[in-house]
Amino acid sequence: MKRLLPLLLIPAAVFAGEFSYSLTTAAADYLEREIEPGEDHFASVAGPFNGAKAATTFNAKYTIPTPLGAHWLVKDANVELTGSFELSPLSIRPQLKAEFTPVPFLVFGAGGSVGTGWNPLGFDGMSVYNFSKQEYEALTPFAHYYYDLWASATFQFDVGALVPGDWTHVVMLATYQWIYKGITGVDDGDIWEWQVIPGEANGWQYYVTGVLGYKMPLVLQMVGFMAEFYGHFDRSDFDKGIRKTGKTFDGEFMWIDLSLLLDFKLNDKNGLKTLFTIEGDRSFATPHEKSSEEPLLVKTGREWSFYRIALIWDHKF
Repeated sequence: MKRLLPLLLIPAAVFAGEFSYSLTTAAADYLEREIEPGEDHFASVAGPFNGAKAATTFNAKYTIPTPLGAHWLVKDANVELTGSFELSPLSIRPQLKAEFTPVPFLVFGAGGSVGTGWNPLGFDGMSVYNFSKQEYEALTPFAHYYYDLWASATFQFDVGALVPGDWTHVVMLATYQWIYKGITGVDDGDIWEWQVIPGEANGWQYYVTGVLGYKMPLVLQMVGFMAEFYGHFDRSDFDKGIRKTGKTFDGEFMWIDLSLLLDFKLNDKNGLKTLFTIEGDRSFATPHEKSSEEPLLVKTGREWSFYRIALIWDHKF
């Protein structure tokens, strides 16, 4: 009977869960940079606008208490199941994820999404690269679908847990995510664009995030630094372009985004985050003006630029 007791408690824990609902709206302005050929360098800002992205996501979360014992370290263990629906001017995308927090400083997650996009007014929601025409061509919405599957592990820690006080909250977070991204009806090795981000291809990728911040009992509740590192594991994901051109787009290139993060708590139900981002993108040997030329060029270094200003508004119902 003692062995069966934990199994008998599982249904009770599931029904003891709680629902919560939220709405997240994110918008970003991508600045125009003065593209320069060569090795590692910093590019100057050429204009205030080189593209924009905006999306609203409705989230429904169900939190299931799963205490692993009476000890303070495991008594608040839980599982969170979240269903989301993202809507933007360029796409729609349902999403599902599950997260397990066995101890306060570890979170394990898995999830996926599927969506489709369109290309209004010259903005690329979903398109594939045509090497012959040297341009991205729109894919038919609801005939092609973007999809991703992922798993992640997160370490998070707040110094305030060891040193109580209003001004002792130095927070740290590090996440490693394994993710497969693809578009249906697109050949492996093709290069495609999703939600105005070009230069992608079907394949396994990694996404690493690190945050170091200082939390305060103010409206501006946190000032932090965020670093993001992401790319493909295998350069062969871009094989089609290499076979056609004989040139290396460097499929294993690692993007680096470095951001100043400001987190405002407006009230109990509303929060606003702002990001000011510098990005390290590919630099090429040949001068060019458009991103649609880049799959035909040879990567020679890294070009840093002031890349993005983003706002993220969170509302809890």
